[in-house]
Amino acid sequence: MTTARSLGTGGSAGRANVFAGGRTRTARLLGALLVLVCAVSGLSGVSPAAASPTDAAFNSSTGALNVDYAKYMSKHDLVYNRPTTEPQHGLTVGNGRTGAMAWQNNGLNMQVSGVDTSQQTAFGAGLINLSTTPAMDSGYSTFQQRLSLHDGTLTTKYDNNRTVTVMGQPNSEVMGIHVEDSRSGVSAITLDLSLWDVSNLGNSGDVPNIDTWRTVSTYADSTGAGLSRGQSDPQNFGYTLGATVEGASYTARVVDGRKVRLSITPDSSYTIWFTASSRLNAPGHNSVAEAKRALAAVKATGYTSTHTAYLNWWHAFWQKSFVQYSNGSREADYMENVYYLSTYMIAAAGYGNYPAHFINGVFRATGDATKWSNAYWYWNQRDIYNSFLASNHTDLIAGFNKLYSRNFDALKAYTRTRYNVDGIWVPETMGWDGNARGTVNSDYTNNIWSTGTEAAYNMYLQYTYTNDTNYLRNTAYPFMREVAKFYQAKLSFNSSTGKYYVASSHSHETYWNVPNAITDLAAVRTLFPLAIKASNQLGLDASLRPQWQNILDNLIAYPSDTNANTYLPHTPPIAQTRNNENVAAEIIWPYDLTGIGYPDQQKAINTWNVRPFPYGNVWANDAIQAARLGLGNQTLQGMKTMLQKYQNHPNGMTSNTNGVFEYLGVHLAATNESLLQSYNDKIRVFPAVPTDSTFVGKFSLLAKGGFMVSSEREAGEVKYVGIKSRFGNAARVVNPWGTQEVRVRRTSDNAVVTTSGSAEITFNTGANEVYVVERTAKPLSSYTSTQLTGTANQGMKSLAGTSSTLGSNATSDPMVNNTALTYDSNWHLTNSRGYGDFNDDTHHSNTVDAVASYTFTGTGIQYLSERNGDMGTVDVYLDNVFQATVNLKADGARQVQQVVWQKQGLARGSHTIRIVNRSTSVGMVDALRITP
Repeated sequence: MTTARSLGTGGSAGRANVFAGGRTRTARLLGALLVLVCAVSGLSGVSPAAASPTDAAFNSSTGALNVDYAKYMSKHDLVYNRPTTEPQHGLTVGNGRTGAMAWQNNGLNMQVSGVDTSQQTAFGAGLINLSTTPAMDSGYSTFQQRLSLHDGTLTTKYDNNRTVTVMGQPNSEVMGIHVEDSRSGVSAITLDLSLWDVSNLGNSGDVPNIDTWRTVSTYADSTGAGLSRGQSDPQNFGYTLGATVEGASYTARVVDGRKVRLSITPDSSYTIWFTASSRLNAPGHNSVAEAKRALAAVKATGYTSTHTAYLNWWHAFWQKSFVQYSNGSREADYMENVYYLSTYMIAAAGYGNYPAHFINGVFRATGDATKWSNAYWYWNQRDIYNSFLASNHTDLIAGFNKLYSRNFDALKAYTRTRYNVDGIWVPETMGWDGNARGTVNSDYTNNIWSTGTEAAYNMYLQYTYTNDTNYLRNTAYPFMREVAKFYQAKLSFNSSTGKYYVASSHSHETYWNVPNAITDLAAVRTLFPLAIKASNQLGLDASLRPQWQNILDNLIAYPSDTNANTYLPHTPPIAQTRNNENVAAEIIWPYDLTGIGYPDQQKAINTWNVRPFPYGNVWANDAIQAARLGLGNQTLQGMKTMLQKYQNHPNGMTSNTNGVFEYLGVHLAATNESLLQSYNDKIRVFPAVPTDSTFVGKFSLLAKGGFMVSSEREAGEVKYVGIKSRFGNAARVVNPWGTQEVRVRRTSDNAVVTTSGSAEITFNTGANEVYVVERTAKPLSSYTSTQLTGTANQGMKSLAGTSSTLGSNATSDPMVNNTALTYDSNWHLTNSRGYGDFNDDTHHSNTVDAVASYTFTGTGIQYLSERNGDMGTVDVYLDNVFQATVNLKADGARQVQQVVWQKQGLARGSHTIRIVNRSTSVGMVDALRITP
């Protein structure tokens, strides 16, 4: 991992992020947070939830909100009202283990990926093209493609006579394409499975035998057709992408070494089943046999039954929790849409043998092209997964935790080899099998110690949410103990002060080989008390407890500035900055050592306010930390800022090549933490919501201790707190009405358990009992009962003041932000420029022959850029024909959003603009404006 290098502060690239052969890093302090005055517009067919302070949706029998999930979630469907031919804008559909991105180009096109098909999901599975004669995507007047989050289906309708539904089989690696095509005269149907050229495939996945991934084998017989890679992988990865047909006859043949074809006899209704069957999960690691077996089985079960099971699987998934986060201007509604979309995209890859990789998952449309696939970065993976405890999907985070617990022996053995320590050190960048090659070979990560505590702590949190004592005894505590033993061995002791300290380690990736990294001190203060508690609870390792307690009692204080107003990343003087992480704020989250009500809350707020890299990359967790500090407006603003910077594809995804799913996971955690917090064993509702009087928040989320918590807030008023106790633990609730008198009522018999006017209420619970914490003066019964519902979305949504959109309208948006173009590696994105550029960002290059391109449909195009004294020339090509050399240099004040070249009167259709930098001065792209 490498950092950005500054290009200076006075020129066009002064705020640039630079690719320096590795992970993008911000080149300088970004300054104050850009304040966006945003509103969501264009929410066609979507009615905002009307604020009704007189009703409540709590169901006292179920202990959760009363929601019509199908109707409520339909308002968050992603809808394309015109076809997208851009692969990276493709809509996403997956079943938890296999997924695809879909777009239109001579029929339905999809890139398929499987979670367990290759190490760290480094390589894609292949391409699918479904085409008909005449073409499915021709001769129609209306088009709509809908990703239904509630159903987990992607449905494309052309007029009223063609419907294509992509869905999956639950708990498998099989998906399906169901076609209803009532057109007369369809003479041919073809399904191609193919691979891009893999002959020069690089070893991005750190696989032991790259040649087996460059070798493609095929089959075509009466069972269907398929292609395979990685069949000789010694680690038992590899896969077969296979397909068959239900409801129509077909023939199969091998077209060439990288393509197989099913020729399907035309029928008005048929289903194509496909699978990315992994060797890892196949009996005898035979992926070809498993692909044929799985396809035959789903074909025998049939589309109708499989589709029903698939719908039931997703419906049950969504029933586990609920979030409403909305306001009058609809900007918060956009946040809520992203919340449900993000949950879907992560869950669609979250049920494999291995976790969804932060940059790969199962959704990409770039062949095998990917970065950072040699390992799982814990810093990035935690962003993806840590929200799923609160959203009651503990099985998802269990899959992430299993990556580390299953490698217990390998990690322990390597720790002894590397450190001669009896304990566990966890590499920050760890391969699927626990290898540390990605860590020890990188100056950025080779001396990070704190990852072990993060892994151990997440295992302990899994226990606190599930009450699974066997998991604590057999998995979580042994890992915690070994990490604590590692720290016990590595800490230094100053006999003159009587203090334990860290002589030299990395304060994560940003400060190398420094004393008293705050991440290590926080790691000890997080882990050791819990290890002591678990040891005592389980009756294990009594001799270790006093040793750990002695270290806690005598551990050096966190580094602070001279006035003790803020925390520092390590003991001064501050080392050279190598990365753009806000390390000192880590004690807020994920280490959970400060927050609302803590003695050092103001100091933590000060630290967050002066953090050096606000929202500095796609994995920035600033908004989560703002929520933990009770900063509701900053939490909402932070989520908007992250979307403005990184959500630049209409399918909700990003063009940032440093990660794909991290900012989506951060969005989930920030939303959850703004509505419910329980990290310190106190249930606190609406701790960090915006002060906007139109804000409406409602939720059913899971708290530590196994409490399903529901609450509603409208017009600035919290109505009640509903709690379903799963395990009968004692509950501790922060009074949301200050010191107003409240009572705790058990709903099964309406018995009042306790009455209190205290700031916190503690009460015993019974397993599976439901309780309501309500104001004595205004109980839940004073509200009328209601059900939460919604109206299906029919169009594009936009976050005003940004280029962030979800879905598309029938007529294209004429403005195309620079992030939508395709660039070679010599172009660099600059965010938060502050000069007045469209979306406040640009791409620039000072490399001769650096190329940017974009394919559009329309009759004209304008190319927008800045003009400034440090800029040079670019050549513009249209459809591979040279058009002009454009001089971007201009004396005087910087000029922004300048139309530097344009072309009108084109034949309506698909065209490609190519912009080539021609000097070592700065070439730039701000935006394109398309004439339909």
